[in-house]
Amino acid sequence: MLLRVSSSFFLLLLLASVAVKAEDIPLGTCDRLPVVEVTVPGIKTQLRFLVDTAATSMLNSKSFSHGASGTISVTSWRGTEEARSREVTLPELIIGQHHLRDLRLPAVDLSPIGNACGKRIDGILGVDLLSKLGATVNLKEHTAQLQPDDKSSEAAVAELHRRLAGCEEAFNRADETTFAQCLDPEIVTFTVAGDFYGREATLDYYRKAYFQQNPPAQLSTVSRAHHLIGDAVWVEYDLKIVVRQKVIVARGTALCRKSNGIWQIVHLNHSSPPAPELAAQENNGR
Repeated sequence: MLLRVSSSFFLLLLLASVAVKAEDIPLGTCDRLPVVEVTVPGIKTQLRFLVDTAATSMLNSKSFSHGASGTISVTSWRGTEEARSREVTLPELIIGQHHLRDLRLPAVDLSPIGNACGKRIDGILGVDLLSKLGATVNLKEHTAQLQPDDKSSEAAVAELHRRLAGCEEAFNRADETTFAQCLDPEIVTFTVAGDFYGREATLDYYRKAYFQQNPPAQLSTVSRAHHLIGDAVWVEYDLKIVVRQKVIVARGTALCRKSNGIWQIVHLNHSSPPAPELAAQENNGR
């Protein structure tokens, strides 16, 4: 058949069984108070938010000057008081790899907190946003553990599948230039013709085996499953390649990683599907 099973396949199988890990965010301190660095697009500097599981989230009006004016009830050990505030809309707030979007937060003067601990506090990351992040705060280890962002993960997988569909189209056009960009420079590919290490070696194999055929070989794939592994995705799929009158079917795995904003394949491996499925796919190809 087309490709052989290698020990790397079993390594990928092991990796795929690992659940997506939670993200550990280091916490700093302002005096003895826990703080976390936050990014807001459009603001060049990193912001410092106080982590407070007993408060609701809010912004420092000194750091965010826009928004509609109003009042807010602030509860402390002295009781509940009315304070001047503004309602600020943040299109996005980023903590580590997690993105919180379309937030509406009150902004009040938090200067007293900053003055007390000796550093500027740009906001408070309170129980409401900590809950959205699935955060567990560990004051002893000075970390906050954030659970995986399901929506971001789903978006990443959808983006990857669109990318792979474009790579399939490039293969069918024998478009080497476009297809080459689908491969990581250090890609590893295992085939019955040999093991190929690196983009140039892999591309040379595809060129000789498929791209130089007349008419060009035609590839079709059907996704079976995907597994998130940290910042990478392991994809399982069935494939069929028609080369003139010959039909090649295989079960494939691809390990993909996003680099510089582009998804690329870092490992390819294929094996023959189980015998009943193999016969059915070959009959469908006739």
